[in-house]
Amino acid sequence: MDRYEAARDGLLSGTGPDLTAYEGALGDVWHRYRTLTDADVRWLRERVADPDTGLQGLGFCLELLLAHDLATGAEVEALLPRRLKDLTKRYRTTYTEWRHPLVTLTCLALDLDHPAAGKLVTWWNGARPVWKNELRLLTHLGAPDETKAAELWDFVTSRAHDVGQLMTWVLVRARLDGEHPLFVADRLIGTPGIGEHVLRRVLIGVAYPEQPLWHYAVDIRSRSWWQRALEVAEHPGLSPEARAIGLRAAREHCLIRHPGQLRPAATETERTAALTWIDRHTTTP
Repeated sequence: MDRYEAARDGLLSGTGPDLTAYEGALGDVWHRYRTLTDADVRWLRERVADPDTGLQGLGFCLELLLAHDLATGAEVEALLPRRLKDLTKRYRTTYTEWRHPLVTLTCLALDLDHPAAGKLVTWWNGARPVWKNELRLLTHLGAPDETKAAELWDFVTSRAHDVGQLMTWVLVRARLDGEHPLFVADRLIGTPGIGEHVLRRVLIGVAYPEQPLWHYAVDIRSRSWWQRALEVAEHPGLSPEARAIGLRAAREHCLIRHPGQLRPAATETERTAALTWIDRHTTTP
C-alpha cells in the first residue's frame, strides 16, 4: 500500500483528479496539493481556461492557484466575460475545501486591482439573485481594509449562519495586521458572540494560511484536517486552550477511530504513526 501511494502521487502530478466526481472525492485529495509542481500549475491553469470545466472544477482549481499565490490576470481574462453567465449560477459548496468560484475570482480581481473588479463588486451588491447574499462577505478577503473587516465582524458576532464569514474575518485581520491567522483565531477563544464550534473549525482551518480549509465543520475523514490538527496541537506559540482544540480534533479523527473510513484507507505505516503521535500527546482525557 505504501508503494501504491507513492506511485499514485507521481501519476497524479501534472494530471489531477476527475473534476466531475462528487465533492467528497476531490476533498480526499486536497492535501496532496499543499505543494504544487510546475506540472500541477500548468494543469490547473489549463482547467481554468477550459470552457468545459464546470463550477465545481473551477472552484477546486482556482482556489488552489489563488491559495498558493499563483493565480494571475490570465485566470481573470479566461473567465470574464465569457463565462459570467455560468459563474453567477448557484453552487453549494456543502462540504468542500474551496469556495464558490465567483467568490474566489472576485478576491483575485480585487487583489490584482483588475478593471473587472468594480463590476464584480457591483454584482455582489445587487439585490438579485438572492442566493449570493450569504456569500457576499466572503469576497472581502480580496483587497481587505478596515471597513470590510468591520462589516465582517458585525456579521460573525450576530450569530447569523456562518458559511465562511468567521474564517474570512480571521484571514482579513491577519492580512491587515501582518500576523499569522492562528494567533488571530486564538485570541477569539471565549469571546462572547463567537460560536465555539465554528471557531474550532476556523482555528484548524487556518493552520496553514497558504491553503486555508473552507469546510463548514471539522472533517474527521480528511487528511488535510488531520495534518492541521497536529500543527495546532504542537504550535508552541498558541494558548493551552487552542492546542487542546487541535489535540481533541486529532483524537476524534477517523485516522485514530475509524481508519477504514478514509479514502483511500489508511496504510499500516500511516496508522502506526498517528497512534504513536496520540500516545505521545495524551494527557488526562
